[in-house]
Amino acid sequence: MAGETYALVLLSAAKWLTDLGIVWLVGVSGFRLLTRPGWPGFSRDLVDLEGRLARYAGLALLLLVAATVARLYAQTYASFGLDEPVTGELLRVVSTQTRWGDRWMMQGAAVVLSALAWVLVVLRVSRSWLVFVAATLVVVGTTPLTGHAMGYSGGALLPMVLQSAHLLAAGVWIGTLFVLLSAGLRSMASYGPRQGLVLAPLVDRFSPVALTAAGTLAGTGAVTAFLYVDEVQQLWQTVYGRALLAKITLFGVAASLGAYNWKRVRPGIPSPGGTERLRRSGAAELLVVVALLAVTAWLVHLPMPHE
Repeated sequence: MAGETYALVLLSAAKWLTDLGIVWLVGVSGFRLLTRPGWPGFSRDLVDLEGRLARYAGLALLLLVAATVARLYAQTYASFGLDEPVTGELLRVVSTQTRWGDRWMMQGAAVVLSALAWVLVVLRVSRSWLVFVAATLVVVGTTPLTGHAMGYSGGALLPMVLQSAHLLAAGVWIGTLFVLLSAGLRSMASYGPRQGLVLAPLVDRFSPVALTAAGTLAGTGAVTAFLYVDEVQQLWQTVYGRALLAKITLFGVAASLGAYNWKRVRPGIPSPGGTERLRRSGAAELLVVVALLAVTAWLVHLPMPHE
């Protein structure tokens, strides 16, 4: 594999892991807010659910820490690795003596802040979940600092706001769905055949949130594409444009699966087998989004059409 291609693979993989970690983190926060102060018939399992959500938050943070370190290595390799081996000294130079490194340090500080908030959650400090949600928003808000937003000729503020809202919407929609299908269903396992009856009100509560998040995701993505793509033909004449089309296609598939779950699967949740149908259809939706995030991670490291 050529050095430039390998550098792109490293950068994209590290960004993909970062986005997965952030979406997961937002999903934990979103689900905790969604279940506050619980829902009918499920209050007796709230303590068990909180413990499970705390574990999920810890795993998401571990992934995010690993991805943050991987991004530093990938950036260092892209800067120096084509000519010499990546060493600790080169990692230090990139992290402390470059503009990218200054922004990366801010992102790392946001992750540390979230980790401290997570410790408060584990210790069950009063209002610790609200602190954790606020820290998660800081992580989301600093994410665009090392992306295309900083290189936009019209100023960084608008694309930063758009990209932060885009990532937050993805986490609220997909991250919360993932936590619902994993932590939520496991915490409701003790209800046996009544599981669907307990789950249905929660899904009804989640559905308008997911629809709003999906709409926000589409809107912010469209405006961002308008900023970065100068001419329509660049969509098929440039690598960036073709990757963007692939992302749009995957989003369309994920949105279609989400609409199917909302219109067809959701009403049948209380019936026998309804929970299992939701699990299968929701898993398909999640798999498409995992691929979508991979394309997005690649897209972020491609030159914009005007470049």
